[in-house]
Amino acid sequence: MRQPPAPRIALAACAALLVAGCGPASAALHDPRNLPALERDPRVHYDANAKGYAEAVAKLLPGAMARVEAAQGGPFARPFVVAAYLDDDAYSAANGLGSPKARGVTYFDRVAMSPALWREEPAYLEADLVHELSHEHLWGHLSAVDYFQIPVWFVEGLAVTISGGGGAQGVSVEDAEREIAAGHVIETPDAAFLYGNLGLKPPPPQVENEDQRLAMHMAYRQAGLFVNFLRAHDRQGFKSLLDRLTAGERFKPAFEASFGTSVAAMRERLLAAARASAS
Repeated sequence: MRQPPAPRIALAACAALLVAGCGPASAALHDPRNLPALERDPRVHYDANAKGYAEAVAKLLPGAMARVEAAQGGPFARPFVVAAYLDDDAYSAANGLGSPKARGVTYFDRVAMSPALWREEPAYLEADLVHELSHEHLWGHLSAVDYFQIPVWFVEGLAVTISGGGGAQGVSVEDAEREIAAGHVIETPDAAFLYGNLGLKPPPPQVENEDQRLAMHMAYRQAGLFVNFLRAHDRQGFKSLLDRLTAGERFKPAFEASFGTSVAAMRERLLAAARASAS
C-alpha cells in the first residue's frame, strides 16, 4: 500500500472536515490530542473522569487494530489517537459534529468515542471501536480527496462488516434482509458526489415520525450486507478493490477491474439473493 501523501493541502483538509460534518474551527480548538494520555498506552487520551473508560479502550485497542489490519490488507499507515469522553459537551466539540449522538467519529488521525457508548451501551464498545478504526485505517493510506471519492455506503459498509455489526446493532441481519427483499434498499452509487456523500440515507419508504436512530441502523446494516456480499462473492476481487483504493484509484474503475462487472450488476445479484431467501 502506498504511504499517505505528506502535508495535505488546506483545500483538501477543509473539504474533508466539511463533508464529514466536522467544523474546522471546532476540530482545531478541541483537539483530543491535548487531553491527558494513558501511561500504559499514550495513544489513548481521556477527558475528565474518563480514565476508566480509556483503560477499557486501551485493553481492546491491540486486538481491534489486528482485526482491521487483517481484514483491510496491512498495517496502519500513520500514528493516531483514540479519545474517550464522558462529558457530552466536550465530546460534541471534539467530534466536530456539535452533537453527542454519534457513538464514534473519526477524522484524520483522531478517533473520538462518545460518553453514551460507555454509559449506556458498553457492550457495543469493542465493535464500535473496530468500526472507527476501519475508517482510520483507510484514512491513513489516502489523501482527503482520495478518501472522499469513495461512496459512503462502501466506507460505512466496510466498517460494519469488519466490526461484526458495529454501528448497526439496532437492526438484525434478518430484518435488513427482509427490507431488501421488499425493495426497501439504500442507494449504492458507484461514485461519490462532490467528494463524499453527506451520509447514508435510510432506505425508503421513510415514515413520518420514524425512529431515526433505528432507520440509520437499518442503513448501516444494509451497507454492511452489501459489502459482505461482495467479499463473500469474490474474496480475491474484494482484496483487489481494497488494494486499488488504497493506491488512490477512483472507486468505479477500481470496482469494475476487481469484480469484472459494475456496482449496479452486483447490487442486482444481492437483491435477487435476498428475494430468493425470503421466498
